[in-house]
Amino acid sequence: MADDWWHRLDLSAWQAAYGRHAALRPALDRLIAERLGHEGVPPPDDACADRLLAEADRRDALCVGLGLWAMRCPDYLLLRPFRQTLMATLSQQQQTQLLALFPRTHRCEARLAPPQLATVARQSGAAWLARADEPALALCRLLWPHSTGPAPDGPVRPVLDKLVRWL
Repeated sequence: MADDWWHRLDLSAWQAAYGRHAALRPALDRLIAERLGHEGVPPPDDACADRLLAEADRRDALCVGLGLWAMRCPDYLLLRPFRQTLMATLSQQQQTQLLALFPRTHRCEARLAPPQLATVARQSGAAWLARADEPALALCRLLWPHSTGPAPDGPVRPVLDKLVRWL
């Protein structure tokens, strides 16, 4: 769970203990679920959510890629200043693959400054995940800082499945 969620859920005092003491985790997990408004049994397993949880080394690239897709602006993957700033998260190959996957209907003018791009894309990707129809996938939003940013209409699942496969 991203650091700011601990604060947002008023549980920051328990964050270090959660990492150190496995015996505390079930009780804290129940408290976290309660504070998030989740009731009953945990959501069923979801293959895509499992990949996000398991592949820590790709997780951020997938979220940023999802956010770039949501922003619908291929210029961010075409113009050198944006590509260079994205190199910290997406390799040159991943950027090229993402651009190849972009629907041809995605057109807009780049409005962000290059240093802002990765952060805004990450927030947008997390916001879109938060709106996922699949509960397990929506819970993956906790891996990134809380985002109230805009998310596109439409399901996130088909896009995320594509990105998991190709990025």
